[in-house]
Amino acid sequence: MRVSEKQRYAIATERMELAKRRNTDAMEVISSQKRINRLEDDPVGVTKIIRGRQSVRNLKDYLNNIGFSKGFVEVSEAAIAGISDRLQRAHEISVGMANDTYGPDSRLAVSREVKEIIDEVVNLGNSNFNNRYVFSGFRNDSPAISKEGNFLGDDGAIFTEVADGKFRQINLEGRTLFEATPEEQKAGHFAMVTSLELLKDALEGNDKVGITRAVDEIKFHLEKAASIQANIGATWAALNATESRIEVQRDHQIDSVSKVEDADIYEATSDYKRMETALQSTLMASNKLLQPSLLNFLQ
Repeated sequence: MRVSEKQRYAIATERMELAKRRNTDAMEVISSQKRINRLEDDPVGVTKIIRGRQSVRNLKDYLNNIGFSKGFVEVSEAAIAGISDRLQRAHEISVGMANDTYGPDSRLAVSREVKEIIDEVVNLGNSNFNNRYVFSGFRNDSPAISKEGNFLGDDGAIFTEVADGKFRQINLEGRTLFEATPEEQKAGHFAMVTSLELLKDALEGNDKVGITRAVDEIKFHLEKAASIQANIGATWAALNATESRIEVQRDHQIDSVSKVEDADIYEATSDYKRMETALQSTLMASNKLLQPSLLNFLQ
């Protein structure tokens, strides 16, 4: 069976194109350092890569949420710690000034310090993170405490998603900290700033009975602030533990995607050299195939 020159040329061209394509593909793997550069390289692998990258994006979103949440909680905890320090100082003043050794002038002088403590407590109560007041609940675009010490926020609970379908509350209800609950009011307690105001007024009026009463009242708020601070600390610890776990998951997922997508450079280099050799051999063979001999011409 005779093979026409057209057929011979078509065979040689097909072989050269195949060798060139393989050589180009091998070069692309080396330059991109990716085993998969298009869908036809590995359809199943591409599906795994898409799913893996989406998982990595989700995990990064959770880490961003946790980062925001930790910042929010840290500001809240620092504010409560500052408030506790001021309450502790007010408690020391009330205990000291309840002593008969102090007279009206001394108590009046100390009342000025209590006024400063009240202002500092109000400022700390209006602490903010990312321009959001941390104790205001859903009304976090406005201060939580008025200059007079009244609570202006609401009872909104702010949650962030820290894992797939898992949400965690990051704010404490400011009303619980700054106001007295109905049960606490029945027990004779007042709001935090009101309690400090009562101490200030008692000092200004040289009211020993009022000062003595302030001792127990401020101690009550100290204990409540300490309890709330412990809860905030537990929230931060839980967020930190979740962050560490998700970081491990993210790194594992990134590694899994890399194993599917990335090329083995040593293997890719070897493949390229092999394809380069095959291309050169194909070009030489095709060149000979396409050169007509005298016998072929006479035929």
